[in-house]
Amino acid sequence: MAEVLHVSTTARKQVMDLTEQVEAVIRKAKMQEGLCALFITHTTAALTTGEIGEGTEQDFLQVVEQMIPRIHFRHAHDPSHAWSHMASSILGPSLTIPVSVGKLVLGTWQSVMLVELDGPRERTVHVTVFLS
Repeated sequence: MAEVLHVSTTARKQVMDLTEQVEAVIRKAKMQEGLCALFITHTTAALTTGEIGEGTEQDFLQVVEQMIPRIHFRHAHDPSHAWSHMASSILGPSLTIPVSVGKLVLGTWQSVMLVELDGPRERTVHVTVFLS
């Protein structure tokens, strides 16, 4: 089963928790065991897992910003957001998460995170569940 999530970000840089939306897809599929694959179809946003809350989203964004050195970007159409292309490539566009007992297998503080690097924008995340 596959489903598309349409997510509207509200800030230039932002971390959004997609865990509940992804688990809703799993419930809709009546899936108990298997895999959940996610893919974002954008070059200035990424998917990862991590902790959300108590300012960790802002800490995460600050770390991502500092990962990309200040160079003279050659990105022809808009050098001001070239770093967001680099950061999204490093973070990655996809995740695969096991599903057990009808829920994503995540650690206690782990969430599915959409990382917006050049918003605000409408983002598309493809969610595919594979039953075992």
